[in-house]
Amino acid sequence: MIGATYDGGRAACKRLWPLVLFLFLPACMPDAATQPDRRQMSLPEQAECEARGGIISIGGIIGAQFCAERLPDAGRSCSRASDCTGRCEAETRTCQTYGNPFGCHSFLDENGDVQTICVD
Repeated sequence: MIGATYDGGRAACKRLWPLVLFLFLPACMPDAATQPDRRQMSLPEQAECEARGGIISIGGIIGAQFCAERLPDAGRSCSRASDCTGRCEAETRTCQTYGNPFGCHSFLDENGDVQTICVD
């Protein structure tokens, strides 16, 4: 080995990386047992929701289906939180149409001031 130089083991490490990735990368992948249950409404549940005037929505951090009920004061003019069953929408100054808490919403508080919230 005349003229050979020692590389500190770098060549061996370069050859081992694919093996290391092959062996340990699956440990970083979620399996079905740890995945959240993405609940789907049954067809009868969906029909019942729509019969009550609701809409099928998807929300929350796990993306589950739920029935967003139509609120009794939907679309009515409002100037503060207590004017509505749900939120008083800041942009339109009307009561929200469906009871869906998920997403980002700007609404009027009890003083008529604009507040914004995001819910997963």
